Amino acid sequence: MRNANRDAKTLTVKLQAGDGKLIIDLADLLSGDILLFKPSSMQVHQAAISHYTNSPFTHAAIYIGSGEIAESNVPGGVKKRSVEGILDAAEYVAVLRSQLGFDRDRPARLSEFVDAVVKEARFYDIPGAARFVNSSKNYFEGQLQFVRDNDGKYLNTEELARKRFICSAFVVACYTAVEIINRSAQVAFIPEHFSPGHLSTDSSFGWLLGYLVPEGVTVPSDDPCRFKGAWIDIGSEWWK
Repeated sequence: MRNANRDAKTLTVKLQAGDGKLIIDLADLLSGDILLFKPSSMQVHQAAISHYTNSPFTHAAIYIGSGEIAESNVPGGVKKRSVEGILDAAEYVAVLRSQLGFDRDRPARLSEFVDAVVKEARFYDIPGAARFVNSSKNYFEGQLQFVRDNDGKYLNTEELARKRFICSAFVVACYTAVEIINRSAQVAFIPEHFSPGHLSTDSSFGWLLGYLVPEGVTVPSDDPCRFKGAWIDIGSEWWK
């Protein structure tokens, strides 16, 4: 079976005047791309997320192909929606692409996992969001010991699908379901402890493909994704 990703058009990027930021189009997205949203205006909860995670990104989603993204949002949990209009309330969106390869059966496995989560109809993980700051801090401060204590433990795809998620936790779960994060690494990537800010700086979640930017908006020079490798450096035909 041919991978739909192999039929994608060659990535075309342009440099944003002044600071050299890579600007891409919606048509450049492929299954498995991670989308990190910086809102155009901060609501109270978004301001809190930005403050406590020290990041401009307050929401994360994953592109599943065929013009759709999947995301976990308040109150209804994980849903699919059209990629059209995603910039309506965003100053810009940073797009990450896995340098490990989202090929072979991974697009199909992602789609199956998303459908399984949607079918479970779990609400957004509001309790997890409320305790996120302390629980995430404690997890990362004791991560090495946690890994030692839980070595060999993992959740299978069915168990993952039954969980409730905050937005970034759902994206981590997707990477786990398709085994970019494999079973032996799961204990180092517990989904509920990862914020959109973590995804923006941890190269385990891909390199920077570029930015989706509304007309007239400039990506600031201090965007945290500048610390990532640029996916375009390894070429846009990485699956060959």
